Amino acid sequence: MRYHLTLKFNDNYQLRQEIEERTYWFPWRQHQFVARTNLERKLGKGWNTALGFTYFVHSLPHDPNVEEYTNQTELRPQFEFAYLQKLNDKLNLHHRYRDEFRFFEQPDGSFKYTNNRFRYKLELQYSPSAKIALKAFDEIHLNIGNEIVNNVFDQNRYGGGIRYMPLKNFGVELDYMNWFQQRQSGVDFYNRHIVRFTINHIIDFSKPNNQ
Repeated sequence: MRYHLTLKFNDNYQLRQEIEERTYWFPWRQHQFVARTNLERKLGKGWNTALGFTYFVHSLPHDPNVEEYTNQTELRPQFEFAYLQKLNDKLNLHHRYRDEFRFFEQPDGSFKYTNNRFRYKLELQYSPSAKIALKAFDEIHLNIGNEIVNNVFDQNRYGGGIRYMPLKNFGVELDYMNWFQQRQSGVDFYNRHIVRFTINHIIDFSKPNNQ
């Protein structure tokens, strides 16, 4: 489940806020909690950049059958560039390049920097109408750092979904994602099938009455 809020300040600046609760289904228990904030600026000609921060909570171990588990906090400063390539009036291709600086909570409560993670996402979006959009995407994650030995390839996520916006500033989205992640050993992998429901909310301060 995810809530995605966009605050538009003017034609060039907006703030994106995501809050996401990730759970296992069988059995039901928390997997991860994510709160991500990005301040975005348009650069022109389809390009934009963003500077942000992610608060991340892992429920460990990553095994839904373990009844006793602990939480570990991760802090991620990040920056990104993105490019929206318009193929025609209804079809867009979106490129996103993101770099994350990962700090993990230690047993004494301090935080230790472990590595950078580079992410590239390619998304194809088709909008048959103003209210409906269909999308297909693929995103690869690569680990960079001295402590990374066997798992330079971190994960690949691919999937698709549909977004329905009955109002200009409010709508919902349903996605399927396959999450294939290499573990630290380099030979073991997680292969997760994920269904995500998102509430999209836009508040435009650049227009009268926040339309």
